Amino acid sequence: MQREDVSKAPRRNLVGLVSPHILSAAEAEPVSPMTLDLQACDMLEIRYDWFEKTLWPGLSARVRKIAPDSKQIGTIRLARDGGSFPDDSVVERLPLWQSILTATEVPEWLDLERDCLHDYNALVELAAPRGTRIIVSEHNFARIPTALELKKFAQDVQRVKAAGLKIAAMSNGPLDCQRLYQFSAKNAKNFDLFAAFGMGKTGKPSRIWSLHEGANLTYGSIEVSAAPGQIDVLTMRKALDTFDSFLSESDVSAFLNKFE
Repeated sequence: MQREDVSKAPRRNLVGLVSPHILSAAEAEPVSPMTLDLQACDMLEIRYDWFEKTLWPGLSARVRKIAPDSKQIGTIRLARDGGSFPDDSVVERLPLWQSILTATEVPEWLDLERDCLHDYNALVELAAPRGTRIIVSEHNFARIPTALELKKFAQDVQRVKAAGLKIAAMSNGPLDCQRLYQFSAKNAKNFDLFAAFGMGKTGKPSRIWSLHEGANLTYGSIEVSAAPGQIDVLTMRKALDTFDSFLSESDVSAFLNKFE
């Protein structure tokens, strides 16, 4: 089944990550806190690397049944980027993508790491007939890249004509995320989906405030945090529902402090 055109994304998209436990719990109890968490998200990221490979072709349909109004991002995250898929098995991913994309239901987006752009064209050939588009991601668990490094990242993603860009980088101080905000202000308009936020304690406010600076994509946790500094989806939903009340990053920090 070909998915609808998703080129016009909402202004702010909250993404929740789907794990085997979360999916099974929601299927077992359709009216449950887990299901409410899933349905609170605008988009759901199916972390294929967390599931048995034999289940991959059917995962999109299972998630669609629980949260029919949520767009999907399909991800096979490599270990070096914080995932579970072995780095030395990266060459095996294209056939696995194919198994996902030949199913009845498929994600609207696929996530491909920046250092795997050599696979971009082949992945597009598989994805385009299904109306599935690509978001190119980068994860830096040590630091936030320099302005020059961020500029080069945007150029790389634009060069291959990907429709989405995501960068999550470790914040090591209260001013670190300013570079990400400046990056968003300059580049977000060039992509249909765009995320640029900091990880870690000092990066927490950026998961919300980045949406003020031009980004339209952010991530929250369902049950267990999957990344340093990740905020649960219900808190994120409350923040986004009252987003216009935040006049500064400090206002976001004050809001988050209420939940700690």
